[in-house]
Amino acid sequence: MIFQGDLSKYHPADALMFLSQLSLNGVLSVALDDRVLTLSFKAGALIDAHSVIGDEKILRMLRGAKFIDADAEQRIRRIRSETGMSVRQVLGELNAIALTDIREILQVGMQEVLLELFLLESGTFHFTDTIVDPDKAGIKLDTGAVAIMALAHADDLRNFTKTIVTLDRGIGWRMDAAPPDPPLTASERTLARIASRPLTVNQLLASAPLSSHAAMRMVEKHLAAGRFYLLPVPEKPDGQPPPDNRLDPLFTAYKQSLKMLMRAEDVLKKLEAVITFCKNYYTGILIFTARDRHVMHCKSISINKDGSIHQKSIKAEIGTLDQDPVFDAVHRSGVAFFGKVFPSSLISRVADVPAAGECALLPILKQSHLSMFFYGFTATSHTGLSPHHYLELLSWMIIPSGEKNAATAAQGIAPPSAGPVPGQLPAGGPPAEQMTRMVEKIEDLPPLPSLASKTLELLADPNASTESVEQTIAQDQAMAAKMIKVSNSVLYGGLQKIGTLRQALTRLGAKTTKSLILAASTRGYFLKGRKSMQSWGHHLWQHSVECGIAARRIAVASGGTDPDQAYIAGIMHDIGKLVILMLDEEKYKAIQHAKGVEKSTDQAAERKILGVDHAELGHLLMQKWRMPEPVRVCTRFHHQPVEAGAHQDLAAIVALGNHLSQLTGSRPRDERPEDPAIVQALCGTIGLSAPAYADIMETVISDFRNADLME
Repeated sequence: MIFQGDLSKYHPADALMFLSQLSLNGVLSVALDDRVLTLSFKAGALIDAHSVIGDEKILRMLRGAKFIDADAEQRIRRIRSETGMSVRQVLGELNAIALTDIREILQVGMQEVLLELFLLESGTFHFTDTIVDPDKAGIKLDTGAVAIMALAHADDLRNFTKTIVTLDRGIGWRMDAAPPDPPLTASERTLARIASRPLTVNQLLASAPLSSHAAMRMVEKHLAAGRFYLLPVPEKPDGQPPPDNRLDPLFTAYKQSLKMLMRAEDVLKKLEAVITFCKNYYTGILIFTARDRHVMHCKSISINKDGSIHQKSIKAEIGTLDQDPVFDAVHRSGVAFFGKVFPSSLISRVADVPAAGECALLPILKQSHLSMFFYGFTATSHTGLSPHHYLELLSWMIIPSGEKNAATAAQGIAPPSAGPVPGQLPAGGPPAEQMTRMVEKIEDLPPLPSLASKTLELLADPNASTESVEQTIAQDQAMAAKMIKVSNSVLYGGLQKIGTLRQALTRLGAKTTKSLILAASTRGYFLKGRKSMQSWGHHLWQHSVECGIAARRIAVASGGTDPDQAYIAGIMHDIGKLVILMLDEEKYKAIQHAKGVEKSTDQAAERKILGVDHAELGHLLMQKWRMPEPVRVCTRFHHQPVEAGAHQDLAAIVALGNHLSQLTGSRPRDERPEDPAIVQALCGTIGLSAPAYADIMETVISDFRNADLME
């Protein structure tokens, strides 16, 4: 297989993800002018990466760690020049140092190559599918994980470059700077020593015996503290004055926290981003949690001079929000408070706050019964632009203006005004009316991605060519990789391995391709970035995939039912549980608790707490999504197949697949052993003999191990 392209049109991260997902062996070469980078892969894992810059970093670190002296370094450089081998290859041939002893240094060299790759804006790449033998270092990195890290590091370096204007700017260390508290680390002392001679920021990062990203972070830190200084940017030829070369540490800290906030979807991650900003400028932080307006918990965070933090939890009846006018006003309005320290009975019970100073009180979370507040205080009074100004900007990212924002609704945060709110279950009214309103409130389930919709349209068109389908899917490399991966699995008869998308589509056929694309597109709804979705949603998705796989096997064995339709019906059967989780996490947790305490079924617990169950909600959602009638009916009656009318066989197949997943899947329900009467009734409806059921049960246990095919 040959995989090649232009970096200006194909991002390096996409190329690495593609190679990783296909689990390929081979070498990726990237060229720009006289620069060449090579990355070696074994079964999709990154085992080596080489470039001139990466080699230089390895040599710097070997010298710094005293693995080699000046003579050995010159010898390695000479051999590398004469043979064209990388430093790592030379070291392996010389056998003077055990590669396992310098594995961390070699990995830093690989990180430098990835950083260099992700900073390229043009160039060509070429992948050759070949066998690559790992060396004695034994390095085997998750390509996807290191690609994500390298991408973040490249973004950080670009932002840092914009802050100081150019990496070619002169830098120096202030020899008269006051001794820092705490003292400098060994790496920081080395940077200071290197910067004692004239050089640029770029040269400093390259000379440092540590990763360029780590060195950049240290430079950034000590620039903000005034220990490093930057030389003025020379005037441009046209006589324009140089840009302001002062580095605003407040703005730098704000940008870092803002980036964290923009990436965070979970409330606790957003809170972490705010704490990251405040720990440099505030004396202490208090996180209050109130249930039904009663403050029951406080996390106290003390910030030391060195920036380290000490945490303490206080669980007690601290008071009520009504007792404090400021807390009460912030809770009711959803607007943060910034100003002078104010007297507070709630705060005085958990912390000693300076009588004079400034403070900020931010509403972090507001649900029907649960509220959370952030309180930061400092004894320092600021004039002009202060941390308060930046913290106020950050606070808008936590409680956005106009709280009907869909992302806020997904977190279950209610505005102070009355009335039904997206993200909360509407109360009252007949069950049918309540269900309809609930489904109408699902703003967190957007339509299918445009690429998936286009592909499904083509697959539904009998006149559409295989070439047009292939061209459409090929636009999404991740989807193409999944199609190839699935077509090679035992689930789809992949005895002879194939490596192209066209071969995969031919093997799978239009119906199977359609079902797999629909399943892959649906997966994203189960695995949103919110913490609750990452746990409960992941379990729901695992069970749904297992049910779909088992239903497909049962349909093939029984005959008369489309296996791919059974697969989709199995994937969608519990979509109503996702509706509940997305609309109200607290209600979903209450249902799980009721099931555990009362040993009740899902439906019984849902009806007790909500008045409706997941099957009814799922049916309404399937109508909203305009899914085929058999899938809609199955979603509604997968617990009562006899009521499914013309689609009774399909509903029974899904019910049996559901049973097998609960019995032998990734999360078996030990408290519900197999019920022979239920199995016998379902097999009778489907027309499945006892020996055939036994064979299916043995097969799906193996299939469930492959349930991550569409991951």
